Amino acid sequence: MEETRKLAEFLSKTSYQDIPVSVRDHAKLCILDCLGVTIAGAREEMATILVSFAQEMGGKEEATIIGKGVKTNVLLASLVNGAMSHVLDFDDVHVPSGTHPSVNVLPPTLAVTESKKLSGKDLLAAFILGFEAEARVGMATGLTHYDRGWHSTATIGHFGAAAGVGKLLNLTPAQMISALGLAGTQAAGIRQMFGTMCKPIHPGKAGMNGVIAAYLAAKGFTSTSDVIEGKGGFLEIYSDNPQPEKILAGLGEDYQVLATGFKIHASCRATHATIDGMKIIREEMDKVISEDIEEIQLEVPKITFQAAAKPEPRTGLEGKFSVYYCAALGLLEGVAGEDKFTSEKVNEPQLVVLREKVKANLNESLGVFEAKITVKMKDGKTYHSHILTPKGEPENPTNFAELEDKFKNLTVLVIPEENAVQLVEKIKNLEEVTDLREIVALCHPVRRE
Repeated sequence: MEETRKLAEFLSKTSYQDIPVSVRDHAKLCILDCLGVTIAGAREEMATILVSFAQEMGGKEEATIIGKGVKTNVLLASLVNGAMSHVLDFDDVHVPSGTHPSVNVLPPTLAVTESKKLSGKDLLAAFILGFEAEARVGMATGLTHYDRGWHSTATIGHFGAAAGVGKLLNLTPAQMISALGLAGTQAAGIRQMFGTMCKPIHPGKAGMNGVIAAYLAAKGFTSTSDVIEGKGGFLEIYSDNPQPEKILAGLGEDYQVLATGFKIHASCRATHATIDGMKIIREEMDKVISEDIEEIQLEVPKITFQAAAKPEPRTGLEGKFSVYYCAALGLLEGVAGEDKFTSEKVNEPQLVVLREKVKANLNESLGVFEAKITVKMKDGKTYHSHILTPKGEPENPTNFAELEDKFKNLTVLVIPEENAVQLVEKIKNLEEVTDLREIVALCHPVRRE
């Protein structure tokens, strides 16, 4: 069916004007959300290590490390910003593909747009098309890829990054084919790394490798013409049930950025239905006292055990991937913001006591992010909740005001408040920004004595 060639032609030939206004507007939400979590991620220890590495490596100062005010080359900016965007695990999700497209696509396209002094329109089109490429390859690959132990965001994200950067470089269809081939052959990243600094470096590497793929293709570097569907290609190697028809079905009509889910809680998406359900039960209880609770029973789908089943988290990062901790947190405190995922918080005695009462059971009939919860009290009373879809998914959407609040709350400790306000307005009107350096300049950190 020549899926690779047809996808490359679509990516190369689609213009900003071809993309519906509703799609562009929704993409702005993704960009705002991703930029916010990237700025906030600049405060993490991992970011400090990566910035030090980038400075040691040196190179042409052409792109900014967001939230740090440090300039480096496009490759290293893509690496560091990509990792920072995912380190909080607070970034958006595309459930049909099982990936986090924005963190793979925005950092490298932002770096290239800045370095080439391109516009908001250029960034918006590249972001949407990169997102589309990643989402469609992910849908064609299917969740068996994740089941095998691959981190889909890490592997499939290479296609999104290469496509987005390739669009900014005005690659021809033939060059875009080569860029996709170069992306596919670099794809890697395993789920064993969840709960460590290696998980967030996955989108950083995908973004960096996408830059390599697109820039080499622009210079005439060639590749196979059927990296996605070919014999020994990406789908055959990485999927037990490939569906190549999903690459092209509705292409140019059903833009996948519209299927984005946004995170309201600062943890793995597989914990969110549990947190939402616990908040409902918390509201029903007069007062939550850990000692009065006999047991908490969770019914969760397979992905929860694959991604978020750390039974005894010891660090904030591990807490993000522990449905046990997140259940206790949701019931005891009713909020799961970034400040709830520190090593100190995860080890608070009251939360540890409650966490140990949580029992998680597999229910294969549940939807991908569904959860059923029963809280049994020592006096015999029980509480129940059932969440079909967590807050932030298209079926249970958030709104711009909520995402704006999230953005400001995340960025306030890194950049001046007035910068955050200006960033929101500039991204709302991204098509009017003639030079992306205007936006990047607002991401510089507060200078503290």
